[in-house]
Amino acid sequence: MSEAVRVDREGAVAVVTVDNPPVNALADHVIDALDAAAVELAGDADVRAVVLAGAGEKAFLAGADLEEFAARLASGEGIEEHAAATRRALCRWEALPQPVVAAVQAHAMGGGLEVALVCDLVVADPGARFGAPEVRLGLMPGAGATQRLPRRIGVGPAKAMILLGTTIDAAEAQRLGLVHAVSEPGAALAEARALADELAALPAVAVRAIKRAIAADLDDGLDRERALFLEIFGSADAREGVAAFRERRRPRFGHA
Repeated sequence: MSEAVRVDREGAVAVVTVDNPPVNALADHVIDALDAAAVELAGDADVRAVVLAGAGEKAFLAGADLEEFAARLASGEGIEEHAAATRRALCRWEALPQPVVAAVQAHAMGGGLEVALVCDLVVADPGARFGAPEVRLGLMPGAGATQRLPRRIGVGPAKAMILLGTTIDAAEAQRLGLVHAVSEPGAALAEARALADELAALPAVAVRAIKRAIAADLDDGLDRERALFLEIFGSADAREGVAAFRERRRPRFGHA
């Protein structure tokens, strides 16, 4: 497994840790490693529950690697391949037969939120925040948030978060149903691990059947999201939004 993604087996639980300092950005090599980890875990009958965590204290997972993203905006190349690889990896995680518990020890923004959404349960530190800020960069979510977030918290709250690019704290995320439990400060991983132990002790045949029964067909919605994401990716506002973020200034959108 890649150094950026570690898989540690502890009895019937696998703990998968993304470690890509400083904010665990979803760079290409991280996406590839997450995809490989999902393939590995799906075929491991000894693993009955999975914990997904981010290393460090700055972020659970961040969105796309900014330098890679800026290069794609400048060249206009590689974004379709990146979007396809990201969707493939996240759909593999969502389709894992084992229940997956996200340990969100810090902020889950953009792609980090989208990764949390493919997990079955989320345990969050009280200081964690969740958001889909892409619109403030002239972009939109491209890895499932427009489809999975409304299914998780309802259409109205999801529209507010995605259209305005706002963030919510862990308590609000729990109230809306995005988060299963808010941990004691600094204890998100430990409490997620305890929850995974509880899941692993339940009959695996029943747990896996429940996951299959609840799963909805997202393919059509994800296809539409991807097409729209690719459509706006090359816009002038997308280039301006990313440039402004990198230069730490307010963007000057031309609405085109």
